[in-house]
Amino acid sequence: MPTDFMDAHRRHWEDGELLFNNERWANADQMYGFSAECGLKAVMKYLGMTVDTAGVPEEKYRKHVQELWPIFIDYAERRGGKRYLRRLPPGEPFADWSHHDRYAHRATFTKDSVEPHQAAAQRILDMVESSVQDGRP
Repeated sequence: MPTDFMDAHRRHWEDGELLFNNERWANADQMYGFSAECGLKAVMKYLGMTVDTAGVPEEKYRKHVQELWPIFIDYAERRGGKRYLRRLPPGEPFADWSHHDRYAHRATFTKDSVEPHQAAAQRILDMVESSVQDGRP
């Protein structure tokens, strides 16, 4: 199936919200991380990141959000995307997130531990919507 970062970004956000609102903290947290990752990649693609015919970026950009964050900032700065960086939360809000946490016991996740990832994913959602308004579908 072809890669669609924009749809994946929105889908993971929507699923994260459904899970969060039903107090399914562990899975909500994973969805927020994946939503953020796909949102960053969507904006990178709009800024010129090359992808193959299936929509897959080159190896150096195939990272999860906690590793992609500094790569995205550097990429956006070099590709005329500084306006999008203003919409990001400060620091690296996904530094403590990992796709490996999908194996963790649900009791290790709490509303308080997930809310920072939710808030950061919301900021990325806003950034992506800003790129859409800029005419970058």
